Amino acid sequence: MAFLASFAACARNVVFLNNPSPQDVKDVGHYVVTSTGKPFFSDLVLFAANINGSTPNSPVLYYNSQMSAILNDNIDIVRELQQKGIKVQISYLGNHQNAGWSCNMTTKAATKLGNAMVAEVVKYDLNGISVDDEYSTCSGNATAFYNVLKAIRANPYFSGKTLSKALWSDSQYFSAPTNAATQLTEGYEMTYGGSVSYLAPYVGYGMLKSNLFLGISPQFSSASQAGTIAGSVSSNGYQGVMIWAPNAFLDTTTAAAYYTQIVKAQVGSTETVTYVP
Repeated sequence: MAFLASFAACARNVVFLNNPSPQDVKDVGHYVVTSTGKPFFSDLVLFAANINGSTPNSPVLYYNSQMSAILNDNIDIVRELQQKGIKVQISYLGNHQNAGWSCNMTTKAATKLGNAMVAEVVKYDLNGISVDDEYSTCSGNATAFYNVLKAIRANPYFSGKTLSKALWSDSQYFSAPTNAATQLTEGYEMTYGGSVSYLAPYVGYGMLKSNLFLGISPQFSSASQAGTIAGSVSSNGYQGVMIWAPNAFLDTTTAAAYYTQIVKAQVGSTETVTYVP
């Protein structure tokens, strides 16, 4: 129990919302740990904005209707979360086009892309950028990928913000001299297999356990299984869990029950999570 109390003091939980509605975003701030009244989630990742383009050296940032509705029409709901202490990141994702995080870009193009993302974070007063290197028709260039990350971290307007990555089958990006671990501040492992062993390679690459989260999807893991997974994450000294797209699988009642099983594993068997409108 002493270990659980110690872990509870630093545990954080992240939620990804897939093409969320404004109400989905508002809901994140309404899940509270009953004994403290504090938010269950420390971070929200808005998934996703896109990287478009017909050539790797001319990428363009793109926002679909769901992202635009939040960032341009309902930014106040983001501010409400931030006022509660919840950090809000934006994820950038490939879009089945010839542009993306790890396309064969020049250093100049990679730097321009990284700086363009930072400018958007500043524009919308967000707390960070989450990397999802998928769905581009070009990919796999570790040098270009590293250069984009390096440009983001080197930008003075990004100081103090989060640069996270969706971790999955990406070992090529974690070796010298372009080791992404030297640029990332956090990582969310997204295999959804339930095993904390998926995080171990990233410790080997140089990331800290305190910067690593194991992904859980309500699509694949029941509430009781989620609790077991969260307990394993806790006992192995990792930071917390990442919940993928609960807005697609759970209503507010079942979500509170789902998160309760997680917080019981992190804090203790008497703890609960409540949805407070």
